[in-house]
Amino acid sequence: MRQKKSFLIALAIMLAAMLVLQACASDGKEGGTNKSNQATTAPSTEPNAGTETSKPDNAELKPYQVSIVYFGTPEADGALVEEKLNEFFKEKINATVKLVPIAASEYQNRTELMMNTGEKMDLVFSASWLNYFGNVTKGAFLELDELLDKHGQGIKETLHPLYLEAPRMKGKLYAVPTNKEITQGQSFTYRKDIVDKYDIPIETINTWGDLEPWYEKISREEKGMTNLFLAGGSGNSGGGIHMMYETNSNYRPVGPTPGKTQMFLVDYTAPKMEVKSILDPELVDIDKKEFELFRKYYEKGYINSDAGTSKTSAADLRRQGKLWMSSGVWKPGSDIEVKIADNNLYDYVSHVVTEPIVTTDLAAGSMFSISRTSEDPERAMMVLNYLHTDPYVVNLIVHGIEGKHYKKVGDNRIEPIADSGYGTSALFWVIGSQMLNYLKPGQPDDLYINWKKFNDEAVRFPLMGFVFDDSKVKNEIAELTAVISEYKILATGAVANPSKVVDERNEKLKTAGIEKVQAELQAQIDAWWADNKQ
Repeated sequence: MRQKKSFLIALAIMLAAMLVLQACASDGKEGGTNKSNQATTAPSTEPNAGTETSKPDNAELKPYQVSIVYFGTPEADGALVEEKLNEFFKEKINATVKLVPIAASEYQNRTELMMNTGEKMDLVFSASWLNYFGNVTKGAFLELDELLDKHGQGIKETLHPLYLEAPRMKGKLYAVPTNKEITQGQSFTYRKDIVDKYDIPIETINTWGDLEPWYEKISREEKGMTNLFLAGGSGNSGGGIHMMYETNSNYRPVGPTPGKTQMFLVDYTAPKMEVKSILDPELVDIDKKEFELFRKYYEKGYINSDAGTSKTSAADLRRQGKLWMSSGVWKPGSDIEVKIADNNLYDYVSHVVTEPIVTTDLAAGSMFSISRTSEDPERAMMVLNYLHTDPYVVNLIVHGIEGKHYKKVGDNRIEPIADSGYGTSALFWVIGSQMLNYLKPGQPDDLYINWKKFNDEAVRFPLMGFVFDDSKVKNEIAELTAVISEYKILATGAVANPSKVVDERNEKLKTAGIEKVQAELQAQIDAWWADNKQ
């Protein structure tokens, strides 16, 4: 009996020791990861003090360079900023970074060539309007759910949940969106001095037709001023063809948009998502009325005479004081952004004419993916997590080096230094979390609070998360795109007898297979609806 009791005591001691060892192991490193290293404090603006998520022991990581390929203009002091980033990332995760900015005009062609040739890349800026979903289908990007769980807890804690629904295909995540405004509303934006001078009631102007008396007045009173600037030669109609349905109805685009044209639409307020094409009689009527209106504006000189061929930027005309209104998208702070972009020459005011809706395309409009050619996807995700959580890192990439490229004038406010060699690229909406950017002169202190409220209150599109698989209709979409490209000039007002030309275009769209694409889109929406709306 005494021997049995001694054996039980020894066994209990051995089990207790095993439990202690197991506890020590769980507090220590597992696969190079120390869970206790996850930061719980607020991000700091000091170097090397950012939020860390599942940070591996630096000594166990081999050196690795993470390339960041992004939509932006190369800047003179890019190498200096890169050097500062490397100091940070070497200490944190034994990594360096290589900044690869690519100008807007070249970005899609160059990055798709890099993907097709298998060039080594890590973080790659992607977007719905840069063929993101097509690149996912081609296998260009890695699945991110496991990487996000392991090394992106800071992202998951700070990013609006809807953002992580948008970039999914067949339930799998292939990109992490930039933390910024989650949607936008279409708006008419005006120079405030012109609005005040003529007492223009902008809150009552909700359609292009409502602008006619004011176009007439400004043409008479402000010689040399352009009412509506359109640039068909650049592929940008200035907003007309992108707004024609929203300013008249509850229709929103869905599925493929050949040539960025709203070819298939649904009424987002309807109980059933019934796809209509632009051959639908109701939409044909809207089309013709709008194109006829634009033709009248063109003939009266309200639209620039070179609208069909111009490649001029509307921003250039604004800076010259020759443009008093335009159409575009709006979010809190948009008017200030236009003012800053135009060198603070004028104040602007906007009236939103469409309800902001959170759609898949808008929520997936600015993101980073990890390339399938990355040699260390885990390290790439670690860098991306810092871009979403560490103010020092974000502002270093966006604004440059304090004292050299900007002056700090408050806890979260800066004044850029003119001609400093950095800070002119449009990185603020591209990199990581825009909510961590320092505020520039003119931006209100509560800007990001307003963005969060805007995001939380935005209406969710019923088909949020739906992605069209075009594999069965690729040939038809290619032909539809060619037709749309042929007739894009319609939106500029430069085409005589637009109603007749719309009929001609629609016949070609029918021949190109628009009805087949519509049927395939409807079938996929019905299947998605059955799986997701039960």
